[in-house]
Amino acid sequence: MPARSIRILLAVGAALLGCLAADRSAPAAVEVVDARFVGDVPFPRFMPLWMEAWAMKDAAGQSLDHEARLGGYLHVYVRNAGPRAVRIKDVLLETYSLSRVIAFSGETTSGLRPASIQFAGLDAATLARLIELGEPVWWRVDPPVLAPGGFGEATVRLRHVPRAAELSVVLRADEADVPAKVRPADARPRIVGAYLPASLDRLHLYLRRPVPGSDVPRRALVDDTDVTASTTFGADAGVDTAVAVVRLARPLEQCSFHCLRVEYADGSQAVACFRATGGELVYGMWGYSNRGKTPGERTRTYLGEMESHNINTLMYSIGGDVLAFLHSRAGIEYSRRTGIRLMETAPNDAPDPVYLFLLDEPDAGDYSVKGLERAADRLGCLAQPLVQRSREFREKDPRTPQILNVDNSYKPDNWYTYAQIPDIMCADPYFQEQQRLIYADRPGWLPYFTKPTYVYAVGTICQTAAAPRPLHLILNSVRHDMADGPFRFATPEEKRIEAMYAVAAGAKALSYWWFTPYGEFHGCGSDSPEGRRLWTEIGLIGAELRTAGPVLTVSCPANVPVQAPPRLWVRTLLGGTDAVVLVVANDAIACDRLGMAYKPVERATVAVQSPAWLRPADAFEIGAAGVVPVSWKAEGTKVAVDLGTVEISRLVIVTSDTGLRERLGQQYREHFASRAAALLEARRTLRRQ
Repeated sequence: MPARSIRILLAVGAALLGCLAADRSAPAAVEVVDARFVGDVPFPRFMPLWMEAWAMKDAAGQSLDHEARLGGYLHVYVRNAGPRAVRIKDVLLETYSLSRVIAFSGETTSGLRPASIQFAGLDAATLARLIELGEPVWWRVDPPVLAPGGFGEATVRLRHVPRAAELSVVLRADEADVPAKVRPADARPRIVGAYLPASLDRLHLYLRRPVPGSDVPRRALVDDTDVTASTTFGADAGVDTAVAVVRLARPLEQCSFHCLRVEYADGSQAVACFRATGGELVYGMWGYSNRGKTPGERTRTYLGEMESHNINTLMYSIGGDVLAFLHSRAGIEYSRRTGIRLMETAPNDAPDPVYLFLLDEPDAGDYSVKGLERAADRLGCLAQPLVQRSREFREKDPRTPQILNVDNSYKPDNWYTYAQIPDIMCADPYFQEQQRLIYADRPGWLPYFTKPTYVYAVGTICQTAAAPRPLHLILNSVRHDMADGPFRFATPEEKRIEAMYAVAAGAKALSYWWFTPYGEFHGCGSDSPEGRRLWTEIGLIGAELRTAGPVLTVSCPANVPVQAPPRLWVRTLLGGTDAVVLVVANDAIACDRLGMAYKPVERATVAVQSPAWLRPADAFEIGAAGVVPVSWKAEGTKVAVDLGTVEISRLVIVTSDTGLRERLGQQYREHFASRAAALLEARRTLRRQ
């Protein structure tokens, strides 16, 4: 070929490459709304509680004891401003494609192929650079396809805080790259809670700024809609959390995806994306029982127990007879009439499940991952395949919230690592199991476990790490019958304290593991007196929490100034702009292998500082006997509540809504009063035995 022709071809080729490069760098239809790094919130006061997984030994017999290696999340929030749908296929951290460097192993653990940067065959320099950038563990774009005008969120989990002052994050879309810059050290306002009632028509947002103040946000947007005119704001320099309640023009669709923005006068903004989830407070039970000779008898007996004990959700390990019935036409009608619904383990034809269960205890599965010598490197290996599973579930069932239960391996790093994957973060802080381990193997840890602080600590970390998503906590309800370390059932008093701790930590749902009265883990469906006492108390707690559900499910933990006697444990929740919930527990308690001892707190008065936006008009408590007024009075800007004698716990609501007490009372009378009366009588009978 003549030299001139070669030169022409080379010039044409260069021009074509230039056009392709120009296309990728051309202004994208996808716009960056916000980009930020959210670091894990440390809780050093809870560190003495974390001893289980890190007390293991590696292959060489060396202890895995460590200090928590907290990291955080990169978030890039984007909007498709163009007329066509756009798919985002990859995320680049600096120049590294996360779809390539977070590689899948050829092995299988817990039915999933683990993924890690350690499996990508990277050279030492590249691996070191990725670790320097924070060590990416998993990534996701949700939703992967942005509709015209739609919003999306790219999330990258980093095992460590990045060392760089600024990070480059690039979203690789169909037609163009979408670049963003993130400065890890920047302190920004955050949306720490986004909750909806069952009606899905009022959005409760909770905000925290790096330095709390009394400045009220000036603007709120849901997607591209300015909703400031229909939003009630509340802020107080003495309260670490501000509130914004949005009255929506129309209810959101269940599991629909939205971008939330709250702007301040100084130009700062809090941004978060979330999937809309709403419903009654979930009060669930795991496990089954085989009482009855026929499938019909077994089903009626089991469901009768659940209904009479105020359980509304059957979580997992449910008997086949019960599952078959609830999937039938008669079972669908039963669920509609009683409100008892199922969690499903995968999308199927079952009508209206409460949750889709992504996986149980991925952190425990991490420990078994092959190919990584250091146990610490295994944490999070199941995260990327769970992102993949979540996407598959969403494609098949876009309207059911997804839940993931994270266990007690690699504490507390495990909860931070997995918290942002599901719609509903779930954890299982089994206090009695921790006590059993201590008595069997580590008696020196006993001073840290004389109270169920473990439940509150796990809940607090999970709520913070999952924000703004809701939290579900599972409480232990078994007797351990193993030969090498048996341990008793929880006492009713312990379980009541645990439930209050869970609510105070921010749990929007509770369940119990488990009912099954067989095997080494002998559940509360037991015929033993201890099992029946525990099961009765679970039923009473359910009546109380489900009565308070309309407030609890939209509430958020906040530090509202409180004065209380030294032997009372008091935490506060904000219930929108018109309520403060006081969660009160007796702190004069001690738990050991024989049970729980306590001393009632007499002549107890709690004084709460009313937030600037709330003018108290009523105060009442919710208990086993229903919704009843409490003696209270305003003392300047404080509200003093006379609790009299506190035996175990109290749940008190101070509110500006004069109709709230009656509405909750009506709910109790219609749905729970008769069952609570029967349970109270059963409790009196069992106490006499």
